[in-house]
Amino acid sequence: RAAEDAIKEQMAKLGSTNSFATGASAVAMDPQTGAILAMVSWPSYDSNHFSQGITAAEWKDLINNPNHPMQNRTISSVYPPGSTFKVITASAALESHVTTPGERIFDSGKHWLIPKRNAQGEAFGWINFYDAMAKSDNVYFYEMGRRLGIDRLSAMARAYGIGRKTGIDLPGEAAGNMASAEYKKKVFHESWYLGETFDAAIGQSYTLVTPLQMAVVYSAIANGGYLYRPYMVSRIDNFDGTPLKIYSPQVVGTVPVSKTNLEIIRRSLRGVMQPGGTGGFMFSNYPIPIAGKSGTAQTHGVDNGWFIAFAPYDKPQIVVVVMFEHSGFGSQSAAPVVKKMMDAYFRVGSYQNATADTSATLDTDTSGKEGGQI
Repeated sequence: RAAEDAIKEQMAKLGSTNSFATGASAVAMDPQTGAILAMVSWPSYDSNHFSQGITAAEWKDLINNPNHPMQNRTISSVYPPGSTFKVITASAALESHVTTPGERIFDSGKHWLIPKRNAQGEAFGWINFYDAMAKSDNVYFYEMGRRLGIDRLSAMARAYGIGRKTGIDLPGEAAGNMASAEYKKKVFHESWYLGETFDAAIGQSYTLVTPLQMAVVYSAIANGGYLYRPYMVSRIDNFDGTPLKIYSPQVVGTVPVSKTNLEIIRRSLRGVMQPGGTGGFMFSNYPIPIAGKSGTAQTHGVDNGWFIAFAPYDKPQIVVVVMFEHSGFGSQSAAPVVKKMMDAYFRVGSYQNATADTSATLDTDTSGKEGGQI
């Protein structure tokens, strides 16, 4: 409910500023189990129309709506991940020893080999890994892509699950795609260029992901490297209330990143939420220690906006991914929804004294449990 309300409110605000936003997605996941705590796709529809008998006019309105309300954007729509992908580039760079967290690279506003620039033409001077993640510096990650090459970058992305379905217990899931020389040769019959590696390193090029896939990626970073299969249903009961089937968390893989390097990445994501980071303006004084990443992905038109966060930083219980289509910067469009979802989960602000709805319990104690009930 909190996610639905937050997206509706944000869509109204974006509309009042002449935004071209056409849709949005939000998903909250328990990173310790894979349990889905919330999932929203906007625009939506009233499912009562189907249970009560939908009219021809209602059906026509649904299928002719250019914003496709019947498509679950969280699992079925694919988008460039933008700067949220930088955690994968960081994983590959640290594991391949092409950089260290303390190495400083000079950012003049553009890369010295190919004049690709930062998003708004910023030039941050000498920066290290932590600075680059906090400020979402493109030039630093272009250089990481150059040092890695597209093959090592693609291999790490696939290890995180990019390009394959998560296996969630819902129909219609998309696999997405990871940019690679092999893909370009197969589809376009063309060679790969260094500039495309630069683009891939910051989540552009031919890379396409679902919001759910990014929830799995950030859950693996939050939980120490484990890839869980997301699941919606915790248990199915008999009519007398006894359990018919109980669904347990399922680890489907681990990422090839050391505990040390995962901690370095987590610490850099904590810096994103501190003063000077792209999320600091909204989360630097948040009462729960929080980490995350903003993302703005170029499209044919107005950019898509991403924001991803997990909390508490030291013992993560929840990962939230929010994506707005054609809305501009993720820190401005998606971040407010992430904050309201976190507020609801941790009972912060207006949710502090809210009475829990027994039909939709948000369980913040994940020790030995399967996550929130639905």
